[in-house]
Amino acid sequence: MYMVMYVSRDITQAEEMLEHWVKAGISGVTILESSGMSQAAQRGFRDDIRLMFSLSTLTQAQEIHHRTLFSAIKDEATVQRVVEVSTAYVGDWSRMDAGVLFVWPLTQAYGLEKKP
Repeated sequence: MYMVMYVSRDITQAEEMLEHWVKAGISGVTILESSGMSQAAQRGFRDDIRLMFSLSTLTQAQEIHHRTLFSAIKDEATVQRVVEVSTAYVGDWSRMDAGVLFVWPLTQAYGLEKKP
């Protein structure tokens, strides 16, 4: 079993990547709003506590445009299809606007298969 994670640079990119993943055979994907450190730092952190938004930042927060997609995939063949369609969609992964794709072995997962 494997975990595949894609961090997009914008909402449209995430939606289009999701369509490619579904075509590659993924049936379950979790989607989260996300923010990188540089984006969060631009919005302001409290000086006394690292990685924690200040109250003023929370009340003036703008919409987060990054999305993170992730999915647990049972077989390596499906993982390879996902990597292939993701790379075909993105093109050059070294572009600034390409986002990032991660794949790693998933040794244990619970609650993935539900009884009717």
